[in-house]
Amino acid sequence: MLQIKPVKPNTAELDDFLALSKRIYQPDHLMQSEEEELALIEGSHPLSSDLETYAFIGYVDSRPCIRGLLTFYPDDEAAYLGFFESINDQQIASAFIDHLAGFARSLGAIKIIGPVQASFWLGYRMQLTGTEDLPFTGEPHNPDYYPKLWQVAGFEIKERYLSNFYPKVSNQTHQDKLAHRFESFEGAGFTICSPKKKEWEEASLQVFELLNRLYQDFPIYRSISSQQFSQIFQKYQYILDFSMVKLAYKEGKLAGFLIAMPDYGSLVYQKLTPLNLAKLFWTKHFPKRYTIMYLGVDEQFFGLGSALAYPIFKEAQRRQASAIGALIHQKTVTRHYAAELQGDKHEYGLFELDLIDYNRLE
Repeated sequence: MLQIKPVKPNTAELDDFLALSKRIYQPDHLMQSEEEELALIEGSHPLSSDLETYAFIGYVDSRPCIRGLLTFYPDDEAAYLGFFESINDQQIASAFIDHLAGFARSLGAIKIIGPVQASFWLGYRMQLTGTEDLPFTGEPHNPDYYPKLWQVAGFEIKERYLSNFYPKVSNQTHQDKLAHRFESFEGAGFTICSPKKKEWEEASLQVFELLNRLYQDFPIYRSISSQQFSQIFQKYQYILDFSMVKLAYKEGKLAGFLIAMPDYGSLVYQKLTPLNLAKLFWTKHFPKRYTIMYLGVDEQFFGLGSALAYPIFKEAQRRQASAIGALIHQKTVTRHYAAELQGDKHEYGLFELDLIDYNRLE
């Protein structure tokens, strides 16, 4: 018999909520930030002033086996389900989701969207393929049975995304199209450069302003303040390799950006032991793979994305590193970048549960 309990600060349920992921994943597959989960449940997260969260955990025979966190925003008819973890048991998952659906409806929600870790800015999407592979930094990662648990419980996939994997290429390989784009934009008066670490705080706010405008139409996107952005992403300055961050300026104004970072896998989520610090340092300076995390270009400058990609391609080629074009919406043009160099891909989904037509289990 499944027993579902709310999770409150400073309780045994909170301890169980934070610990459940370690039962589901092997250490090198675990992409959990306990600090982030705790802050959201306690209401001390930089985004807590904008949202309400309700965490739940399910027990069978006093043993925790499923968890989730619902997020609500003022003037939003959707509830967002994230931080979901579960054993592979459809009956338990369906009963748990049914309980959350009833709770969400009681607060006025007409649908549940997920997985969303409370916000667009903290992570969303469910991995559909490639779940057996080690995750790259920032990848939504889950066991292969999660999509079925959600779909049988009534969720449908509403949005699809993919990550393209680019094997390392020899120094003899040329990307003439990217090179031409780069040269034509430089010839047109654009400056494409990498910021220095001491410049990053100011540059990151310029990136935020452009990103905030360009991403408005993305599914589940919600604007935040520049202060919230800085608080959430301040740790990035320690793990970014700024030579793999490219900013494009036109007449002193930011026109586009491309942010790639070394792939640390799950290392950035682990405790900062002396050994892990050494691993982080080594990976930062001698990465085997880069992940292209953010790309944005002012819509009036068509082709600038390819120009930004060229120095990244050349740098990865020089270092004999592979790359990942991460988490691209299936409808965007960037999924075709350097298509002839693409290898494998991982797919992801954003799900929705319609609460108006949802038949609750009794």
